Amino acid sequence: MYTLDTQAAGQATIHDPAHRRRILVAVCIALMAVIATVTGLNVAQPLPLARDLDASQERVLWMINIYAITLAALLLPLGAVVDRWGRKPVLLAGLVVFGAANIASGLAPTTAFMIGARFFSGVGAAMIMPVTLSVITSAFPDEQRSKAVGIWTGVAGGGGLLGMFLSALLVDVLTWRWLFALPVLLVVVAYVMSSRNVPNSREASEHRFDLGGALISVIAVIGLITFLHEGPTHGWTTPTTIAGLLLGVGASIAFVAWELRQTAPLLDIRLFRQRSMSSGSAALLTWFGAQAGVFIVLYPFFQSVLGWSGLLATLGLMPIAILMMGFSGLAPLVAKRVGPRATLATGFFLGGSGR
Repeated sequence: MYTLDTQAAGQATIHDPAHRRRILVAVCIALMAVIATVTGLNVAQPLPLARDLDASQERVLWMINIYAITLAALLLPLGAVVDRWGRKPVLLAGLVVFGAANIASGLAPTTAFMIGARFFSGVGAAMIMPVTLSVITSAFPDEQRSKAVGIWTGVAGGGGLLGMFLSALLVDVLTWRWLFALPVLLVVVAYVMSSRNVPNSREASEHRFDLGGALISVIAVIGLITFLHEGPTHGWTTPTTIAGLLLGVGASIAFVAWELRQTAPLLDIRLFRQRSMSSGSAALLTWFGAQAGVFIVLYPFFQSVLGWSGLLATLGLMPIAILMMGFSGLAPLVAKRVGPRATLATGFFLGGSGR
């Protein structure tokens, strides 16, 4: 049994430390499944994938990228409705959709089937990812919340590399179809633990859901990702690439203007006027952007220049994942002693010196 603190509407603060740890493990395993799937298919060799599904190079790129595109497009709107619908039901439903879609991906007989399965996998991931953080912020008391969020962030940062390594191991031993066994296994564990431990809580809201903002945000993300996806393949000056850029930028401007007029916005743009909010967001964007760039360069460098196998190349990246996941829970403790600015500056210095 566990006790809840429901002083704030929809909150479900857990007072039992052991129960809080089980909740944290459950949502981190769910998050690990989502993040590992982002990078998992990248370790598969394109030739076997194209041969087995009779796919062109462009179709192979869509099979790899449609998951991340769908996740990015739906993350904000689905994240906004999680607290309204109930955290536990959304988490469990997302795990079911995500798991079923990954099973379908592993069994895909055609390119179109694979792209469709990966799309629904992205839908499930967009349901899972925001609710994992929402469960933590609602279940953990103020004094424990920052440490739990730090661990969540470490899993989000290091989970992709760990997923790449385990996926490369499966590809090396078996075939690319077994890549999808890893997220399915994680989903089963996360579902069992979540159904037993995650409390069913929700936020009461008197305002209507910002449907207009949700639609505009999806259009903006699709436009920008189309620009980034089509540019390297078909050229940065082709009509499709330019149209994606114009659509993405135009919808982004429209989204900001729309949100500033709403009483209950999907994303309160005014929050970014706070220095702590804007600087923290910029720091996260800079760090994860730089990290992604390093991985994009290092992985093919290990394979093409050093002649490493996919498994050895991912193993070479594993120290980053281990350190990120191992030290993420310590950052809040350090911040309490020396302050968040000094902690952030030290982190950037250490990360930059290693590059």
